[in-house]
Amino acid sequence: MQSIDLSFILLIISTLLVIFLIRYALKSKPYTQIQKLFALMLSSVAIICIGLIVQKLLYIFFKIDPVYIEGFVYIGTCLFPVFFFLMTLSLINTNVKFSKKYILLFIIPIINILLIFTNKYHHLFYQVYSFNLNEMVYGVDAYIHLIYTYVLFFISIVKLLIHTTKSTGFFSMQSLFIITGVSIPVVINILGSFNIIHMNVYTTPISFSLAVFFITLAIFKFNFLSIAPIALERIVDRMSDCYIVLNGKNVIVDFNKPFLKVFKVSENAIRNHNLFSIDKSIDHSKLENALQKVSVTSKTISYEAYVEKIKRYFNIEISSIVNNSMFLGTLILFKDVTQHENDMKAIKDNQDMLIERERFASLRSNDWWYCSQLKNSYYVYIWCN
Repeated sequence: MQSIDLSFILLIISTLLVIFLIRYALKSKPYTQIQKLFALMLSSVAIICIGLIVQKLLYIFFKIDPVYIEGFVYIGTCLFPVFFFLMTLSLINTNVKFSKKYILLFIIPIINILLIFTNKYHHLFYQVYSFNLNEMVYGVDAYIHLIYTYVLFFISIVKLLIHTTKSTGFFSMQSLFIITGVSIPVVINILGSFNIIHMNVYTTPISFSLAVFFITLAIFKFNFLSIAPIALERIVDRMSDCYIVLNGKNVIVDFNKPFLKVFKVSENAIRNHNLFSIDKSIDHSKLENALQKVSVTSKTISYEAYVEKIKRYFNIEISSIVNNSMFLGTLILFKDVTQHENDMKAIKDNQDMLIERERFASLRSNDWWYCSQLKNSYYVYIWCN
């Protein structure tokens, strides 16, 4: 604590990164609900980091007891799990209508913050304060804070995991990166709280820098803030057209519910399976040729095909999925044109029938003309009649 060390430098880097992400999260307007909650969550991390930086600098240059700054640090520490929980709800459900009951989530954090600021009068949060967390003696309220924090983190992570198992592709990767990021400081703090690993006051904010790294990946690589995944998922599940998403090896990584219903397959039967190993009803040579073409071009390839297995006609559109000039996979859209084909066939059949009737009518008219010319012939007259 006496000098600037590596942990302090990492703390400064983490702080700058968090501030950058806050500005990035609020870059586009109008702000969405998840943008606001993400910015609030990062702001709580920024409060922790800035508080610890100020705490150390005041101690180094002015010998001010760090315990006086601890209350400011714990504003972020107490609010972070609440904002993360609310952000999780928004990520899964999209634009949650937060009623007054959600204010109850802030009661325990606010009480804890007040008890930390007044700790010297009752020692309910700290009985002995130390820079080394293994030497710190906590009061009753500190354990209440820990339990409340871990419960919120646990519920949030479980909700994200459930959401992830129901989702695939990019939606799944968003959740996994966020879960990984948040799990790092949670696990480290649990290990430190039970004295399994050695920790100091900078361990938690430094672990947050790793969390921020994974969340940053979710933002920049998987457009975490630019789209509401569950909303899009509901839209594609209600559209009439079927689609599947393949990775670079033609393995099915995403699909919508209409595809399962129309092609009469189960989710487990196609997820993470190669397209050509599970579907024998589509012309493989034509489809494989189209997949090879779209992997090197941005153009959409389309053609019509009849699927014997389900007795339906489809207009198949195949497009590449590209991010930053990198080929990620292929989108195959199946537009059901069975009714259109049946209508066209019915129209053609009717036209053929009309042409045939006109031909017969013309033949019959010619026959009567020929008969009238030869009506004096008894045998011809009999034949005509």
